Amino acid sequence: MKNLFYLLLFISFTSYSQSIIEEGSSNIIPKKLLIQDNIERIILDYTQSDEMGLIKMHAPFGWTEPIIEAKFEIRGIVLEGLLGLEYQGSEDHIVSGNGFVIPKNTRVRIFNAGKEELILVEILRPAYKEELVQKFKNFKS
Repeated sequence: MKNLFYLLLFISFTSYSQSIIEEGSSNIIPKKLLIQDNIERIILDYTQSDEMGLIKMHAPFGWTEPIIEAKFEIRGIVLEGLLGLEYQGSEDHIVSGNGFVIPKNTRVRIFNAGKEELILVEILRPAYKEELVQKFKNFKS
């Protein structure tokens, strides 16, 4: 699993990075975002292009997103904690060290299913844009 993580990072930085912070440097300093869902979470955004987004998320115990449907694929690895993915009629739990895939146009609720902080890395293809995400009150609407 560690090899997959490094491969995903390598692909994202070498194939899709359009800019660097300093000339002659490969160092990318993330943009820190505070996102207020039911509880505030921290997103470190390493995205460099519209083709692919790369984020690291820190979500506290009790955090949940609303039900969403994204017009982009989400792939990721749980670094710490327990990730919950709720779909209509089913729920998956992804443990630390394991990866996950949420296909584009899939209705899902993403949440911290554990009792500790959830830390994960996500690769979004294409990169996140607010207009590519719809929020829902339930799975049927």
